[in-house]
Amino acid sequence: MTRLTVFYLLLAGGIGPALADTTPPYDPASTAPPVAYQAPDPLPDAGTTLGENDWRSANDTVGAFTRGHIDILRWEAENLPRPAEPRDGAVEPLSVAQALRIALPRRPELFVRPGMGALERARADVAFVEFVRDVQRTWIQAVAAAQDLQAAAVAHEAVTVGTELAARMTRVGNWGQDRLLREQRALSESNLRLAQARQAAMSAREALVRTLGLWGEAASFSLPDRLPELPEAPLEGEGLESAALQAHPEVPLAAIAAERAQRGLGSRTRDMWNEALEDALSVVLDPLADGNPLERPIATAPRLDRRRLPPGHDAERAAEAEAKAVALAVKIRSQVREAYHQYRVAYDLARNARAAERVSEALQEETLLRYNGMLESTWDLLAAARERAESSGAAVLAQRDFWLAHANLQAVLAGAGYPGPDSVGVGAGRARNGGGH
Repeated sequence: MTRLTVFYLLLAGGIGPALADTTPPYDPASTAPPVAYQAPDPLPDAGTTLGENDWRSANDTVGAFTRGHIDILRWEAENLPRPAEPRDGAVEPLSVAQALRIALPRRPELFVRPGMGALERARADVAFVEFVRDVQRTWIQAVAAAQDLQAAAVAHEAVTVGTELAARMTRVGNWGQDRLLREQRALSESNLRLAQARQAAMSAREALVRTLGLWGEAASFSLPDRLPELPEAPLEGEGLESAALQAHPEVPLAAIAAERAQRGLGSRTRDMWNEALEDALSVVLDPLADGNPLERPIATAPRLDRRRLPPGHDAERAAEAEAKAVALAVKIRSQVREAYHQYRVAYDLARNARAAERVSEALQEETLLRYNGMLESTWDLLAAARERAESSGAAVLAQRDFWLAHANLQAVLAGAGYPGPDSVGVGAGRARNGGGH
């Protein structure tokens, strides 16, 4: 496939010329943008002295604002200059369909070519489905990591505001040094959480870049702001095993091979083969009947007695073909059940996480109302904001786990192997010490 063909495929998928490679990445002379890095915010000075500022002057400044300390901090956040945020090069966010359009031309071995045998074509189909699943999963992880980073940034902002407010209260003598140090410790932990979220977002994005085969300016695409919402109801489990068997391209080939091998065998030949198998197993397993079988390891494989075997190798070939077909079907059925169970667990956890997020949102709104009515403190308001951000982050991760499980289930139903369950769970927000006015 020529580079011009790839270019037209990119345009057909809705990707602009910015994503079309102009020079090969294996050319050492090719240049690329430097790696973007955002350092953690510096920790505040731990040497703030109790009462170092004049109490009356500080409170006169606070009095110029309707809501006191918190409005000063908000004014500074809105009016002081901030470093410019990096902008993505692409206008439209990258969808899953567009990601596949980019990635597939770079994987020519996944295409079915003339002259392939039936088994070779079946294996190519399986490899294609598994690659599609991998693209979907890396896209899901990249979007979720970027979304979780936003939640971590919001929570970090609440902690930062609280720490600055604590420092000002300590300077005018309203707080003791110990309470300020607790807030500074919380800020240090928040810095760590934010740095980890940045690294996770960067790693997830680079995993997608590698899967798509992009580099340089072409890797500067933007991603959607959010994952797709959860479906109204999960898929029903009835009939999934049969659907997976019908969709798997190797099942009919294995079944045909087993039926053909069994067709020419007489009943006496089958009986002789089964009796020889049973005799060989008895020699190995009968000694384990007494006592604890786990204390006596099996050191040798069962040995078939040639004198007990039917003549020729037809029975052996038939047994192997039947065992292969049965093992494949059992594997597919088992993987469907495991994938579906993981899918349902992830769906329920994601629904619960969304419900917890709505509760946190309502709690923050109620706290704001009570704060405006002088019934809640500034610290209660900051704590509610942080808890809502942490709850939002947990909901994002739970939603990510659901879509990962969904991609696995759909791939298994289409004939792919099951890669195993992802660890699902909803992270709990950490409690932090509060203060008062």
